[in-house]
Amino acid sequence: MSPYFALALGYLQRYYPKAGVGTLLSLTLPISVALLVSWFLFFMLWYAICLPLGPGVPVR
Repeated sequence: MSPYFALALGYLQRYYPKAGVGTLLSLTLPISVALLVSWFLFFMLWYAICLPLGPGVPVR
């Protein structure tokens, strides 16, 4: 859980008083899935072109 979850829920309830935890989750779930997919594709591209993961750490 994000430490800002309660803060985001508070802001959401300011503009939409009936909002609850489920509303906030349903609004942020598409963003989370998009970030997961994009970072996975970025890692696969990084791995495909054999860039090092860090200083002195080869991929293969």
